[in-house]
Amino acid sequence: MARSSRLDWKSAVHHVMARGIEKSTIFRDDNDRVQFVSRIDKCISETGVSIYAWALMPNHIHMLLRTGNQPLSKFMQKLLTGHANYFNKKYNRVGHLFQNRYKSILVQTDIYLLKLVRYIHKNPLHAGIVNDYGMLLRYPWTGHPGLAFHNYYPWQETAQVLNTFSGNKTDKIKQYVQFIQESEEILCQDGRFDNGSFLLGANGLLSLDESKESEIGGYSQYRILGDIEYARKIYDQINRMRKGQLRDRKIEHDSVIRILEYVSEKWRIPITALTSKGRTRSVSRAREFACYTLVNVLGMSLVDSGKILNLSCQGVHAATERFLPDYDFDTEIRKILT
Repeated sequence: MARSSRLDWKSAVHHVMARGIEKSTIFRDDNDRVQFVSRIDKCISETGVSIYAWALMPNHIHMLLRTGNQPLSKFMQKLLTGHANYFNKKYNRVGHLFQNRYKSILVQTDIYLLKLVRYIHKNPLHAGIVNDYGMLLRYPWTGHPGLAFHNYYPWQETAQVLNTFSGNKTDKIKQYVQFIQESEEILCQDGRFDNGSFLLGANGLLSLDESKESEIGGYSQYRILGDIEYARKIYDQINRMRKGQLRDRKIEHDSVIRILEYVSEKWRIPITALTSKGRTRSVSRAREFACYTLVNVLGMSLVDSGKILNLSCQGVHAATERFLPDYDFDTEIRKILT
């Protein structure tokens, strides 16, 4: 397993969502969408991600994807940071374009692959951007025409979805188009596609069907869309990796010390340099590593991480976003935390 910061490993399937900050627009015209689609293609070639379904909405995006040779975080960071830089330069704006971290939900594909493809590709119809299925088929800012028309988006992975239907390729496409026009199950209405069916965290495993809003905080470190057997399997894998505790304050404190000591040794700087205002390249890189590890591996809040490193929440967030992990990062983390 690649890391505990997200339920991510090679060939894991995720439903990923990213929203504009304060629900702001992230695409103002078709040129913005063309640029984003082109960037998807480029990021796929660099990270080996496979995309099964996607939709560009005015203030958010949906993608159903399988990770490749690089972590999900690397693909998303390249994609979102690249678009934010393009957007800010074009419209002469500053600051964050996307709201907080993107949301990713681990998907049990044998149950939910086709259901999520349908849900994601019908987003423009549900939002009133298109009026009917004929318009949806011609709407270029989802993966729906990519599946319905041969080589419409060469970078889009189509075989995995179409091969769930029978017959020759023409038959499969017809069945797929018909499937899209069928009504979604109640799952679409209860928010499960966007929030998961199970939550994992400090308090264990929680079914969203059985939860109250006040309970969610202690469970929401990870999200899974799957059945109970699948959720328990993932929970057990994560728990074994974290030696029986998904979140424990004593273990967390000891882990923080080990992380800071490791960073100090690797970059040959005193631990106090991490909390200083120093901006040398080694200190900045060490601080980015520490921020990313505290937030995305230990699951600490921006506030708590900032207190440790003497940074503001914004400073921790920015340092975390600048850090680009690779799969060697996982080996390093295992050495630190075991």
